[in-house]
Amino acid sequence: MVHRRYSLFLLKILLFPTLLLANTPQQTSDNTLEKIQIRGFHDSVVKSLNNKRFSDQITDSISAQEIGKFPDKNVAEALQRITGISLSRIQGEGERVGVRGTTPEQNRTYLNGQYLASADWWISSQPNRGFNFTLLPAYIIASLEVYKTPQADQDEGSLGGAINIKTLDPLLTDNRFLVLNTQLQYNDLSKELDPQLSVIFNYKNPNEDFAALFTATQNKRQLRRDGLESWGWHERNYQFDNNHDLVPVKKAANENLSNIWTPGGGGSAIFKQERILSTVSANFAYKFNHHWQLNAHLLHSELQADNTNQNFLWQPAKVLDLGGKIKGAVLNKKTLTYGQYSQLENEMFNTSMEAIWRNSKIRTQSIHFDLLYSGPVWQTQYQIGFSHAQGGTSEDSTSQFSANTQFSVDTRQEQNIIAQYDISPLDAQRWFLTEARKDAQHGDDKAHFAQIDSTYQLEHPIISSIQVGLKYREHQRDFRRLRSINGGLNGLAGQLNTTLANYPATVANDFLHDIGNEQTLKQYSFVNIAQLNNDFESLGFVQTVERASRFNIEERTLAGYFKLALDSDFYRLNLGVRAVSTWQNAAALKQLPVNSVNTELKWVNDKKSYLDLLPSINLNIELADDVVSRFSFARVMSRAQFNHLMPSTNYNVTQAQGQGGNPDLDPYRATQFDASIEWYFQEGGLTSAAVFNKNVDSFIEFKRELERHENILMSIDRPINGNGGSVRGVELSYQQYIAYGFGIITNYTYVDGTRVQNLTSQKDRVPGTSKHSFNITAYYEDHFISTRLAYNFRTEFATGVGETITDDYGQLDGNVTLSVTPKIKVTFDFINLTNEILYSYERNMFAPTGIYSNGRRFYIGVRYQL
Repeated sequence: MVHRRYSLFLLKILLFPTLLLANTPQQTSDNTLEKIQIRGFHDSVVKSLNNKRFSDQITDSISAQEIGKFPDKNVAEALQRITGISLSRIQGEGERVGVRGTTPEQNRTYLNGQYLASADWWISSQPNRGFNFTLLPAYIIASLEVYKTPQADQDEGSLGGAINIKTLDPLLTDNRFLVLNTQLQYNDLSKELDPQLSVIFNYKNPNEDFAALFTATQNKRQLRRDGLESWGWHERNYQFDNNHDLVPVKKAANENLSNIWTPGGGGSAIFKQERILSTVSANFAYKFNHHWQLNAHLLHSELQADNTNQNFLWQPAKVLDLGGKIKGAVLNKKTLTYGQYSQLENEMFNTSMEAIWRNSKIRTQSIHFDLLYSGPVWQTQYQIGFSHAQGGTSEDSTSQFSANTQFSVDTRQEQNIIAQYDISPLDAQRWFLTEARKDAQHGDDKAHFAQIDSTYQLEHPIISSIQVGLKYREHQRDFRRLRSINGGLNGLAGQLNTTLANYPATVANDFLHDIGNEQTLKQYSFVNIAQLNNDFESLGFVQTVERASRFNIEERTLAGYFKLALDSDFYRLNLGVRAVSTWQNAAALKQLPVNSVNTELKWVNDKKSYLDLLPSINLNIELADDVVSRFSFARVMSRAQFNHLMPSTNYNVTQAQGQGGNPDLDPYRATQFDASIEWYFQEGGLTSAAVFNKNVDSFIEFKRELERHENILMSIDRPINGNGGSVRGVELSYQQYIAYGFGIITNYTYVDGTRVQNLTSQKDRVPGTSKHSFNITAYYEDHFISTRLAYNFRTEFATGVGETITDDYGQLDGNVTLSVTPKIKVTFDFINLTNEILYSYERNMFAPTGIYSNGRRFYIGVRYQL
């Protein structure tokens, strides 16, 4: 594949400075000029390695100055540089991260040690526990810490690892510290130029017992994503009729025609969005005296994410559900890879062109108070706070222009979908407005907490401290979707009585330029959305709650822990246990049988409680002055996702697919073992290796079945507690300043995830697990110029949604910084320089689900620091 060839080529480029300088004698450590030339970035690398070296557990970290030298624009993109981190990208931007072969939802994210609420703007997003990092620009942080082994005093809930985002400490930051950063971004697909602005300012009073640090960021990004996509793959049974046409049946007489993997629909889609991210934060610190200090952390981040999507659809599920047939069917690996779908005899329309425009916005806020007492023997910390995220899509306007035409779909070529229609997609007058909808979706994520932690320092030859703590947390997730009614031909669409010809517009000339071939549908009758929206404004939309997807989940937890720390000249050991009780109330409108024929929706409360005892041991042994070995054992747990716990069913009518929930799900629980060895062979130099093994008691699996909702046959996934398995792997890391300003930072992670025999028909894949991933960064720095060339790669992985697999993906990013004066720097960043294609499929490569191009991003900016 293209990006695999890039991988080998780019590795040679990135390693060239290392190979060139491998035989160059290193300069002596007392070379003052050399120290000055590399000091800025070098100091930040040393700081990160010191954090790792003196940690009581297996961790990795990255400092703000390191992040500033990379082109990364949000926290997720910065995290991808850390060993064992896997990045998931949406619309070309890093959105979520997984740790050590787990999905993003199985890991917790904290801001200054506390939960940060999250929301999603996408109308079809399922509420989950993963954090949406598009809400956090990289500029607001001081450092990122990834805890790969737990301690008893750290919150439970992470299967792979926990991520802590630390903001700057105002008392430890210089008085009147000021940073102004301005940039212009250009995307070569959207062809738009967008401004980016951020500012940091710190104030300390003359006594330096009070300080306040403020940050503000506003980033604008106009993006475009071109893609071929399909959805709703499901199994159907078929037989051939007298004309040798393939027709669906309840039970196939021929085994070769049973359980055929069949697409529900798809199309050629162009997605456009304007993102405006506005973030403000404030951190206050006040020292009452030598013993007492109060800290306050405040954050507000808001993302406006209005977007449009136009997609010329092919809809096989609609044809087959309404009595249609398939001519010339071709089956590969029991997958329907080619077929000509018939017109419908008793229906006016069988497929559509869809134009959608949405008003979307999400926000997150957090307030966190931290009172610390430090005495000669006791140290006690009191914390209280809350975090609230909300938003979604306030208006989701959908139009469908339909025809009754024979069409064919061909997925036999890898990374291509060829759709052809008897009625041309360019014959706008023959595609009639048949559906007008205005829907909405809103989610709320609220968390309140209070906790106390006390540490008693002992003057003992072995035992150094005893720590105890207690934490209470309330977490609530609410989700609701509004659906408009009466939008068909006999209702709102019929009132307008228009065709595609009434709203003429032109598809971009370079649409799908890097995807498919000359047979791929790349030109069709495009919609002038502004003109269509004016017509929609004249319609009297009536919205009702989509009762099947409405739910509210309340979760209360009470955790207590005991931790003992032991020290000697050559080892450090901490061991403890965390006990946590969880009370869950999942409330939703659930479809219940009234009699043997009919069902009705009733509001039900499904309650569940459980207790977890989570022991942990972390042992660190100093084998030499510069060599540290670590060993860890722990019991961990990760709660099921909110959308998995809902008693209801969340579905998409157009796509005829969705997900149901199961409030009786147990959490993921695992026993993990870890070991590592780290050699700090020079200042800023590290070679390390780590091994880990997680024995998981039970994975969550999904049973996909056809269910009827709103009189439409849909493919619905429902979660169950399946059998267990393991996730094991190896992490290798190497970084070194070489000579003459050149250096290298690289890491590699191998993960092997296996399951015991599944209870469903899913493949034995562990979601989130890429078998291989690596990062490699070559850098050069002197007093005038700083450069970074960074390549990130991960192999294919299961998403955890149905049987969807995201294929191998690698991306090249870079940064060049010029120091015009000691206070002024000019920056150049580029992201996705090779314009990689994101490709996913379901079950096999004859069933593509997404083939997307997001384009390249380029930045030029000026940074002023006082």
